[in-house]
Amino acid sequence: MAPWGSPPLFKNDVFCTGGADEYLALLADEIIPRARTLVMGSPVFLGIAGYSLAGLFAIYSIYRTDIFDRVASISGSLWFPGFMEYFMGHEMKRKPDKLYLSIGDKEAETRNKTLMAVRKNTEAFATHCREVGIDASHELNPGNHFQDEVLRSAKGIRAIL
Repeated sequence: MAPWGSPPLFKNDVFCTGGADEYLALLADEIIPRARTLVMGSPVFLGIAGYSLAGLFAIYSIYRTDIFDRVASISGSLWFPGFMEYFMGHEMKRKPDKLYLSIGDKEAETRNKTLMAVRKNTEAFATHCREVGIDASHELNPGNHFQDEVLRSAKGIRAIL
């Protein structure tokens, strides 16, 4: 789900190889069309939500395709190397009707210099979205990245309903 390659963050971590474009093509060309054939009626909107790296992917998807009306990025990996440069330097294919961003208030409290940027980048991206006219909300939750993932995800999905 990473938009491009990135070296490991920690000693025994793995290299991120990218692959977001391939997964997005699968989602847009196969999964969503198949889901539409199984649903009775037409959806009011099409949203995408993700936690952690999937939250980064959710944001990346609106820069690569116009199929999503609403987006929730919960504890999104907006620390990802090159995130700010890419997202601030490119246009969204479609501005979402609603965008929700959240992060834990302790996520940036780390010795890892790359991960430290997550709160600053999330807040800056929320501000940027509001400046370009997107109904964007940003929430700071108590705890670190691994706290209350299910509750935070439910809050994010609820925010874009």
